[in-house]
Amino acid sequence: MNYSFFGTCANDYEQLFGCLETIIEQTIQPSQIVLVNSGEKEIKKVILEKLKNKNIRLVYIKKKLSRVKALNTAIDYLNTNYAFRFDTRTRFSKSYADNSLKTLNNKYLDADVVGGVPKVISEKKNFEAKLCSEIMDRSYVYFYPKHRNKKYSGFSSSIYLGCFKTNLLKEIRFNENEALLSEDSLIINEFLKKGFKAYLSSKIKVSYVSRSLLLNILKLFNTYGFCRANTILISKNLFISLRHFFVFLAFICLLIILSSFSLIFLIPLFILVINIIGEIFYSGKIRKMHIPVYATLCQFSWMLGFLWCFATIFSKNKSKSNFID
Repeated sequence: MNYSFFGTCANDYEQLFGCLETIIEQTIQPSQIVLVNSGEKEIKKVILEKLKNKNIRLVYIKKKLSRVKALNTAIDYLNTNYAFRFDTRTRFSKSYADNSLKTLNNKYLDADVVGGVPKVISEKKNFEAKLCSEIMDRSYVYFYPKHRNKKYSGFSSSIYLGCFKTNLLKEIRFNENEALLSEDSLIINEFLKKGFKAYLSSKIKVSYVSRSLLLNILKLFNTYGFCRANTILISKNLFISLRHFFVFLAFICLLIILSSFSLIFLIPLFILVINIIGEIFYSGKIRKMHIPVYATLCQFSWMLGFLWCFATIFSKNKSKSNFID
């Protein structure tokens, strides 16, 4: 069962090298690594040095592209039966490929794309960096999706990065519409619409290195909101899953209730209370009651990004880059 890892980078080279180390250490070695470098530095020699004495072929493309175009360029060079996407901030367990291949070849599941729920880890040891990772790791911040529940195994509407059957990936590809940010849920939705199955396994272990500055986390959530709005505009699909519908319905009900009592200004307080309840019932060992406060700020940053996308729908200067600063 030969497979490849494929991905992109844009100047975050130290994170990329950390990711590559976990790819090289897989119990089942990849046949190929395909990387599109859209950053400024030339790093091919450094990567080849890391692959020395490894029977892994490197396909290296140095070209300034948006992320979705870079991903599709990488897909064009895939020549293995299976393809696993990587991100520079991803850290794979040694058994990631082994368990992914077993899941993809499980006839009872009949899944066409699989993956695992990432555990968010801190980039640094200071308070702010740990706070950022803790916010990103709380599923209540995202209103409890299946793809944020590390104990969940089952079919899902979104998968982090994804492990694909290459022939299907080459057929479906990533959406290259202008200013569309590469959302995992969007390509998985394309698979689901064509009748394919997406499966999350708790045995597929993967981690994500969080950004270490709160400002960057706020920008990230803002980008997520922008991304969600763009997904709606391009796919013409308001709700990719039932969860999105229920979250939307709950928010509309909250608006109606508060508006009828002229208390709409209390929306931030209500969301904060919901986050506090989420922290109280958080399944982790340690509950930290300051996290809901910062989580609420991140959620409002998401909302601003969502609204900004619609506000700039006809803008000629809309960003066409898919890389998050």
